[in-house]
Amino acid sequence: MRVALLGAGGKVGREVVAQIGGADDLTLAEMISGRDGSELATARLDADVLIDFSAPDAVMDLLDRLAGNPLPLVIGTTGFSADQTARLLAEGKSRPILIGANFTLGFETFRRAGQMLASALPDAAVAVRETYNAQKKPDASGTTKMLVADLSGMDRRVTTEIRRLGDTPGINELRFDLGVAEISLTLSVASRAAYAAGALAAARWLVGRPNGAYAPSDIS
Repeated sequence: MRVALLGAGGKVGREVVAQIGGADDLTLAEMISGRDGSELATARLDADVLIDFSAPDAVMDLLDRLAGNPLPLVIGTTGFSADQTARLLAEGKSRPILIGANFTLGFETFRRAGQMLASALPDAAVAVRETYNAQKKPDASGTTKMLVADLSGMDRRVTTEIRRLGDTPGINELRFDLGVAEISLTLSVASRAAYAAGALAAARWLVGRPNGAYAPSDIS
């Protein structure tokens, strides 16, 4: 399977390149660097699937370039505006596109466990905490926003705690405080290789699917 990569110069992008190099069933068809999408103007975009870890504006430029080209897309970028998100979802009419906030293997199981606990413990105070590297934006990640959306409801507030520490690749925590006891779930990513491995698994799954907008939850 021939894989093109947008965002090849980023930390996760470099992991994707390394893992493609070690896989017997994958070939790196094209590396497109630049979070600003500056290299897209001359990109060939000739592959079986494209994996993206770039920036929202670069993804919009990619969609402009792909008009009439049904290349399947795995989108790992987060931080899209409402209009950009609507455009991404509409791409499902033209191609298979899988959009994920977190491609870590096991994340969807972690997410479902949190939803089960929230449903079973309606009186618990819920907190979503994240720890990522010091260079990441101080705003809540796409993962935290998704988890908050999952757990909100039942007339209770979900609090968030955002931490930036060193080169931490990713720690996500869900805490359910019952007053006299607390239940916590933690997903710790050992390295950014986890995101790359999940994105490549998503690409393998996506190729050959009918047109449509998919999410990582569709795989598991």
